Amino acid sequence: MQKPEIPQNEKDRLSELRRLDILDSEREKEFDDLVELASIICKVPISLVTLVDTDRQWFKSKKGLDPDSTGRDVSFCGHAINQEEIFIIENAIADERFFDNPLVTGDPNIRFYAGMPIKSENGYNLGTLCVIDSKPKKLNELQIKALKVLGAQASKLIELRDKKNELEIKNEKLESLNQLNNRITSIISHDLKGPITSLRAYLNSNYVNANDAKDLAKLFPLVKNNLNSLHELVENLLDWSRNTNDVNFTEVKLKDVVLETFYLFEGNALEKSITLDYEIDEDGKVIADVGMLKFILRNLINNAIKFTEDGKVSVKTEKIGDDKMQIQIIDTGVGIPKDLLGRIKLVDKKVSTKGTRGEKGTGLGLQLVREFLSIHKSELHIESEEKKGSTFYFILPFSQNI
Repeated sequence: MQKPEIPQNEKDRLSELRRLDILDSEREKEFDDLVELASIICKVPISLVTLVDTDRQWFKSKKGLDPDSTGRDVSFCGHAINQEEIFIIENAIADERFFDNPLVTGDPNIRFYAGMPIKSENGYNLGTLCVIDSKPKKLNELQIKALKVLGAQASKLIELRDKKNELEIKNEKLESLNQLNNRITSIISHDLKGPITSLRAYLNSNYVNANDAKDLAKLFPLVKNNLNSLHELVENLLDWSRNTNDVNFTEVKLKDVVLETFYLFEGNALEKSITLDYEIDEDGKVIADVGMLKFILRNLINNAIKFTEDGKVSVKTEKIGDDKMQIQIIDTGVGIPKDLLGRIKLVDKKVSTKGTRGEKGTGLGLQLVREFLSIHKSELHIESEEKKGSTFYFILPFSQNI
């Protein structure tokens, strides 16, 4: 028995097959109709749409055959994908390449085989549309032409299936962004008004005398806190706008991003006597959108500093299995009361509390952190004990290319 040769472009061919995400998929009527028509036209009991995998040929659609796949080393289609035209064996028992093949000497007792390569949009032969009989056979010109047309139709079906999947993914992303946009719009309408309304109320009240230096001095901290709150809100919204328009997953060296974030908050940490520390693998890399990862770390580290006084904020990593990395942001701050922790853990709740020095927040940052993590198919976990500190952590894919 002669085993099929491996195509020269095998690595790229298999990569294309994986990209199309069609192996082991559900039956689809369009492909079933093709094999039914091929069987009728060629007057054979068996017809298949096959896809040649690393060590098997898998049947996307089948008529007259029970198994879902057979080994590639005994497959006729493994030979056919090395051709550009239709591959025909009129009598396998008389062909030195196949006479002792297990599919010839045993079930389904192949004698006749004709397979038209199914070519992807990028030019790779993925498998075949083939017809099989247990008797020697010769196709006429009309049948050969029809089999070529049906093979081309199978190629088009795979291409259309791929385009449909791409469109569904884009639609899901668009729907997700629309839902996020609606939530953000709701938040903006409340949070932008809040600080401004507060300032107007004080300025228009009888409690503040614009000609009294002491009254103005009392007003200054309020103005400062409200402006800081507005600034944080605007920064978060700008980050959200930038990052959700173009998601790009790539290898990110985690230590570099953490150190960059620490640099941003060195002044805040120094003012509150906080030590910034990290325990990260020197070359540790994760797969993430770098803009979103920076936003996530910036918000979680900023929150840790906000609720810590004369203590420590650390970023630590821990490998989970062979391909995941847990990233922890740990503080020795005031911790979170149990009732508040329960509210914070609710995904759809926006919770805002003041820091150790009365720093105001909008509650939007944590919501966006969760949104960005969901795009990474991850989620935010929180552990906290009052007066002892908090740990916020999440998990990302770990890059092996280091």
